[in-house]
Amino acid sequence: METNRKWKVAVIGCGMFANGQYLPNIGKEANAECVAVCDIVPERAQKACEKFGVPQWYASVEEMIEKCDFDIAIDAASIQAHHEINMAVLTAGKHLISQKPAAPTVEMLTEQIELAKAKNVKFVCVPIHPMRRDINAAKQMIKDGAIGEPTYIKCNMEHGGPEYFQYRDVDPTWFFEDGAGALVDMGVHGLQIVTTLFGPVKSIACLATVTDASRTVRSGAFNGLKIKSDKIPDEYMITMTFRNGKIGFVDTGFSQKATRTPQLEVYGTEGTLSFTKPYMENKLPELYIDCPERGLRGWITPDSWEVVPERLISQCCCLKDIIRAIEGDHDPVLTPEHARHILEIMCKIPEAIDSGSTVEIETTF
Repeated sequence: METNRKWKVAVIGCGMFANGQYLPNIGKEANAECVAVCDIVPERAQKACEKFGVPQWYASVEEMIEKCDFDIAIDAASIQAHHEINMAVLTAGKHLISQKPAAPTVEMLTEQIELAKAKNVKFVCVPIHPMRRDINAAKQMIKDGAIGEPTYIKCNMEHGGPEYFQYRDVDPTWFFEDGAGALVDMGVHGLQIVTTLFGPVKSIACLATVTDASRTVRSGAFNGLKIKSDKIPDEYMITMTFRNGKIGFVDTGFSQKATRTPQLEVYGTEGTLSFTKPYMENKLPELYIDCPERGLRGWITPDSWEVVPERLISQCCCLKDIIRAIEGDHDPVLTPEHARHILEIMCKIPEAIDSGSTVEIETTF
């Protein structure tokens, strides 16, 4: 496989995330260039072209596939549109990065996975947590016995809502409609993190509620807009048993205006790993050890890396992942099979809520 070529990237969806993470960083993260953008609102596509010096824009995915020469597509469109877009891109034989979740059902994501294999193209699903240096440090520290036998894990993945803390030029009402919501927007992050560290999940249970039935956009082009937000829960408390017998908890939603709770903690028989900074800012997790044979009990500073892992520049690092997989002809770090496992958990959470009981998870990765 040729490894010195400049890869041609097309970005589908020109919203806040594409403008903030993908479009400014394509050339920084990999030997790649953005050759086209696409958005169902032509003005957004045109604006992105002008802002980032992209040569072509399109108002439909079909037109872009027909007329544009590109190697890799990044699907950054709204959640409800992902499956249709992904199927079109994969059918055209293009490599694909999909924002989360890649499909509304396990069956649909399986269809995408099988199509990617049939077309012999690489398929990456974000979020990017398995690429984080602090997550990989924690995996190594757990493997090396830094906290003894790991027993359980807690993750807090919350904010005050997309209308609350982010400047938006696009109406955020769609976040509160069926098919979107806090679970698929925020819960997917927490579930990916805990499964990256503890492996596949065997069963789940969940409590959920609507904490705020009416919201007001606080900034941006739609400042002051009232949103009816009572269709789906905005707070989920997910408990899980992993296939290895360990347990975990993910607290996720749009219900925390602020918190000082660590985003992630891992507890073991001889210590604790704690992640107290935002996920692009940690170098190493904080470490507490209980080592009575050496007279030690307390928080310590772990040794620095002998070989320093790559620092993630942006969440466009997924582009680096897929290009390495293409050039090396191997699986990416951000596999669609892992994404499918997380999707099954999210799809079965309503059943767990309604039944008030434990629900089994069938997929693995």
